Amino acid sequence: MKAIGILTALLLTAGAAAAQERDRGGGIGGVLDTIGGLLGGGLNKAHGTVVLARDNTVVFRTDDGRTLRVDTASLDADARGRLQAGQAATLSARGSGDVLTATDIQIDQAGSQRTFQRVSGTVQERTQDRILFRTREGLTLPVATSSIRGLPALKANDPATLIYEQGPRQELVAVWIEPGDAAGGATSPGSLGSTASDPMPSASLPDRRTVRGTVESIDTTGLTLQLRDGRRMEVDASGLDRSALSAVRPGDRVTVTGTPDAAQGRFVAASLTRAP
Repeated sequence: MKAIGILTALLLTAGAAAAQERDRGGGIGGVLDTIGGLLGGGLNKAHGTVVLARDNTVVFRTDDGRTLRVDTASLDADARGRLQAGQAATLSARGSGDVLTATDIQIDQAGSQRTFQRVSGTVQERTQDRILFRTREGLTLPVATSSIRGLPALKANDPATLIYEQGPRQELVAVWIEPGDAAGGATSPGSLGSTASDPMPSASLPDRRTVRGTVESIDTTGLTLQLRDGRRMEVDASGLDRSALSAVRPGDRVTVTGTPDAAQGRFVAASLTRAP
């Protein structure tokens, strides 16, 4: 499957997202109470993962595939300071508006970290339950928003950052959309904003090397390789022509020339070729 096919295979319904969680086996403890109750008001609990934690706001992804924006101003400052993206946690919250109010968040002490990835782009169109998102590389992704609650104000031509994760079948699962460019920061006053990403390493740095391996997965900016010795390597292919990435698929053997980036734990590709 070409990369564009993978990108357009976004899960567009909450049911599909729930199926993904079942494939994973669910988070620790699963959903503690029906998330329907949480969305309808009153005090309820749900288990899930912290997507973003900034100031007095947390974006929370429940184990059944819903994303919630939560006001944490009422929590202890130390408790807020311990919250980090990727942490498994149990959320207690109340409310019926777009933004819920947290009464407690308990981090799973033995919980594994969950990884969310980002891609910068522009909002092309927004309707009641969908956003058309165009990446910098020119790919247009339809993002269903029916399972995302409390999205900041977004309109056509606004720069934005799509936060997503990869599903078990190499599909991309949209989790949240932030106003602003991941590299340039927020542009919408009063919004959650965007965490500035680290500068993209240059593939022209010294110590260029060549690695060979088998493609395990592909996303919007790179791929994961399994090397001959069994190790896995994250490859940043954002600097390559899109045709190079779209020409490969999971299972292909490839040769990548580039520069190791030890600080980020990845390999910055300068060229990528598919092995015959």
